[in-house]
Amino acid sequence: MAGISKVLETELNGLKVNLFEFDIENEESFNEIKAYLVNKVKISKVHNIEEYDLTYYGTKNLNPDFVARFNEQVAKINIPKKTKIPQFDVRRERVTEWMAQYLLEQEYGCKFYDEADKRVNLKTVEIDKHTDGIDVPGIWMDNDRIRFVVCEVKASETNQIPCDSVQSLRQDIQKAIDDVDNRVSHEILEYMHGIRNVKMQDDILEKIVDFLANLIAGEKEDLADNIMFFPFLLRNNEKIVPEMNIDDYKNFSLQGVKRENVENIILSFRKKFSEFSNEVYEEAIGE
Repeated sequence: MAGISKVLETELNGLKVNLFEFDIENEESFNEIKAYLVNKVKISKVHNIEEYDLTYYGTKNLNPDFVARFNEQVAKINIPKKTKIPQFDVRRERVTEWMAQYLLEQEYGCKFYDEADKRVNLKTVEIDKHTDGIDVPGIWMDNDRIRFVVCEVKASETNQIPCDSVQSLRQDIQKAIDDVDNRVSHEILEYMHGIRNVKMQDDILEKIVDFLANLIAGEKEDLADNIMFFPFLLRNNEKIVPEMNIDDYKNFSLQGVKRENVENIILSFRKKFSEFSNEVYEEAIGE
């Protein structure tokens, strides 16, 4: 895969761990992932001016200057705020989650549909709010086998290994395995609602819908067996790749799930996440 290389594939605590590196010096591949991220921002409904077309409401004979002014104000209103604390920045959250999605698409063949993407379908009143639920839900298909994808994402730039974020990552994944408060069940229903508008071959859509419906109607204890869990750490740490250091996961353990249903991932990305996320948004919406 251009720009992303698998540096290490191993096991730790009985779970698979894959270490990837993104080559930021490779201009072509860097521009490719940046274009992918910029497009995700652009197609988001809150940033699509056509979603606010005044003629939709039956308004006629609009002054072109007024329309231009209206569109300009819509764009400004829908600019997410920057925050001083990186972990609270919604731009950083959305961009890093899309980066995880990009790797899962390219490396694992996972399928993600914009119609079911909570970030793409964000509402104006949610522009400055963190997205609820599973970070990156999707579909994994291998011949006739389908699994629901549950990917939880954390980004850390600390020199500390393991990083502090890994504990909350483990907790999020364990909650998904146990379907605490119907965390995954809610996500599956939301996903089913989103893919109603997906344009794909009818037989593929039918298989996906049947699979998801069976997850909801089936026994709860069978749920985890039909899910692929991807704990995902995005890391900006200069030692990880040279030392092939995967100790972020050294104390990472999960209960109630088969080992083949979990792939721990570390992606080394040697740029400051907040700065890069702001670059993506500035290129996409000019701010």
